[in-house]
Amino acid sequence: MRISILLCVFLLACSEASTPIGSNVPAEDVDLGEDLAVADTRVDAEVPAGEVEQASDGAPSDSGDTEGQGDDVKTFSCVERPAVVPTQTFFTDISHASGMDQGNYLINPTVKVPINDHSRLAFADLDGDGFDDIVMHSLFPNPQAGVPFEHLVFLNQGDGTFADHSVESGLRDVQAGFFAFGDVDNDGDLDCFAGLDAKVPDGQHGMYLNDGSAHFSLVPSSGLDNSTLPAAVGNAVFADFDNDAALDLYVGIGQTSYAGEDFLFAGHGDGTFEDVSERLVGNQSLQSNGSVTCDFDNDGDVDIIVSTYGVSTGLGHNLLWENDGAGHFTEVAQAKGYAAQLTGNYWLASTGEGLDLEPDATVATAIGDNGFGVDCDDIDNDGFMDLFQTAISHPVDEDYSRKWSDPTQLLMNRGPSASFWFENRFLAAGLPFNEGDVDGAIIDFDNDGRLDLSISRDSKYEAAYDADDQKGWFGLMRQKADGQFESVGIASGINNLASQYTASLTACTDDSACLAPEKCLFAACRLPCTSDADCPSSSASESCGYFWSAPLNITQSFCRPLFQGKRAQNHAWSDIDHDGDLDLLVGGRDGGGGRPNFLFRNEIGQENRSLAIRVKGDGTHVNRDGIGTRLSLVAEGKQQQREVQSSRGMYNSMDGMTQVFGLGDFPCAYSLEVRWPDGKTATFPAGTFPEGRLELIYPDQLRL
Repeated sequence: MRISILLCVFLLACSEASTPIGSNVPAEDVDLGEDLAVADTRVDAEVPAGEVEQASDGAPSDSGDTEGQGDDVKTFSCVERPAVVPTQTFFTDISHASGMDQGNYLINPTVKVPINDHSRLAFADLDGDGFDDIVMHSLFPNPQAGVPFEHLVFLNQGDGTFADHSVESGLRDVQAGFFAFGDVDNDGDLDCFAGLDAKVPDGQHGMYLNDGSAHFSLVPSSGLDNSTLPAAVGNAVFADFDNDAALDLYVGIGQTSYAGEDFLFAGHGDGTFEDVSERLVGNQSLQSNGSVTCDFDNDGDVDIIVSTYGVSTGLGHNLLWENDGAGHFTEVAQAKGYAAQLTGNYWLASTGEGLDLEPDATVATAIGDNGFGVDCDDIDNDGFMDLFQTAISHPVDEDYSRKWSDPTQLLMNRGPSASFWFENRFLAAGLPFNEGDVDGAIIDFDNDGRLDLSISRDSKYEAAYDADDQKGWFGLMRQKADGQFESVGIASGINNLASQYTASLTACTDDSACLAPEKCLFAACRLPCTSDADCPSSSASESCGYFWSAPLNITQSFCRPLFQGKRAQNHAWSDIDHDGDLDLLVGGRDGGGGRPNFLFRNEIGQENRSLAIRVKGDGTHVNRDGIGTRLSLVAEGKQQQREVQSSRGMYNSMDGMTQVFGLGDFPCAYSLEVRWPDGKTATFPAGTFPEGRLELIYPDQLRL
């Protein structure tokens, strides 16, 4: 079957509409391994009048006709080249330059600010222009201390800058602690569930619909409010669990403060929801601290992974909800090796540094973890979705629960031959222990084709350790070709002050020594001040790797340093400038004196080849966000895969939904294979689409 393809030159008048590249018709199944057969197709096309130009960064170019397919087949080529390896300072702090620091660090020095942990944040395209916007929950309010919530919304201008849209969004003063975004009414824009994570007066959960211009309005009687949910919930994740093309919502109860059975709501496709929690067979009263969705067993439906907090509640066992395909779930964490590990703390000699087994323990009785973040992706590119779970684990010999609690885990899915059992390979992969790991994500930051790990770390435990990877600096673990990981967070530019930290502590003997900008005013030698004028200028402080927002951060009569990635809580990834790599938003924990969020531009990923795909369902057969869609690149015995998700991790971190594949030295002769949530499949053969940024439209169209 012949299908016409229209190609536009980027510089012509096709900037307002996406440009079709191709579509296909399933023909026959090809074997891709267990449970992942995808239809193979042939695409014929008319040669357009224009050409696709070769970009200087190695973007695809028109290579003419394909031999044996006739003169009407349009093909694309790429140039294979060695992957560029990151070395030093490959992230740049653009917090101030981007404009996202407006209102991000505003403090009254005469009022002591209550400690507050609300660094929840998201990348989400709220206005539908293709560029991910930023949503942050202000660090300063603490409603339990009488200071109400407020939220910051910044719209991406497409040029690396952001405009404050907080008031106009309708979300600024919503009295809820976290947001989850998804297109619940299938009208093409992202809507918002606002969850209250603390019991406060006048607080309400609620569902807010987007009018398409990034303005949100409350849905009356949505079924997601205090009449159907407890007064406080921990996290929430959208997906189409029952495959009716309408997004449903899983709500985790508990967080770190209390226990409760989780909730499941079926979406009606109009912004209203129905409580169907009876579909959760094996529901338990635990402290759900983070959740994410993925198809861990490759059967074509979306499963739910839940990180729980607290070895004192249910032994700290995690939850794994296996979907039967119709939105009914069975809890299988023990059967799959996810509930708890039989080993203990990695730091203690008495546990064999995490290699010995807990005495007389079984998977049902073993001490679990104080779980925080959780993410799901195919880390080793074997076709099966793996898990990365961050946890706080205290190395205390005399406390049995702490001694045997599970630290952060790298859980590799062993596939159908092992009944999709998860095996912890954290130590075997060369990853470092940190007592304060909180949020975690799986990403390919350098676009070398191998997935890496990012970790937010609390600094409250760092005094007991000497090495950087046991302190509170932001963790970035780069996966090498042999599957081992190397720690590159200190060199990355995310923690610019780290290299000066030790020297400054020892060099500063009195306050006068702190006047030199190179000393950077660390906590050990803060500069006394009575007004903003006494603090270093913005330009001087920016040269030290941090910025001062106006007014300057005078706290307790001292100028105070801002440690960028240190003491981070939530973080999120998105290609904010469409240059082909993932940029980073870092939210920090406020210790009572205030701390801003930071935005970092990725400078290394764009040096390597990449393919970014934004998925769009039709809203009738597949939800408009395409959540649950599986994308696979297959070439010469190699593969990579991604799955579209909504939020992840602790407190609802949300990465951009565009799926970015780093290609590094990946062969050029790869096909793109798609499995939609409704079971439809499509294949785009090698050479029929360019690298760069594309839209995938249900069921079988790719567009520039």
